Amino acid sequence: MDDRKASPFADLISGSVWLVLAIAIMIGSWKMDRLLHLKVPVYTAPGVVPGLLGLALAIMGALLILRSIRAGALGQRAMPTFSFRTHWRLLTAIVLCFAYALGLIGSGLPFWLATAVFIAVFVFVFQYEERKAVGTLVRGAVVAAAYGLICGGVIFYVFQEVFLVRLP
Repeated sequence: MDDRKASPFADLISGSVWLVLAIAIMIGSWKMDRLLHLKVPVYTAPGVVPGLLGLALAIMGALLILRSIRAGALGQRAMPTFSFRTHWRLLTAIVLCFAYALGLIGSGLPFWLATAVFIAVFVFVFQYEERKAVGTLVRGAVVAAAYGLICGGVIFYVFQEVFLVRLP
């Protein structure tokens, strides 16, 4: 694993992107129907969870921006370099998320199983190098599958039973 810290300027850019995304999420959740005509409690409105997640992202993005400014980001003008070798984790995460959203969800698999497969593959891929180095690939696959099944079941239960969200 690469332990080099990102430059303050890279953190400034990242924090700004996260903050803009968070604001878009909060605006979208605010515009969602609150189901007032059904007289549902306000905490069960469809936009509550995305709004809270957007708020959390906004706080984290703002903190990242502030930290980068305190570290001297405004004095730097060089754009951070980008290469697959240094950003493979980010690109792999994006590909896996798109595969989950566009391939697994709606593929006929139950939601909990599609989520379990996504989480298991995600964990296995990101632990692969370390597990291979110490010779525990099989154990890593079993652990990833266990995480996937547990998390898939918990996510399904929480959204379906607690938040009353109908899942595909």
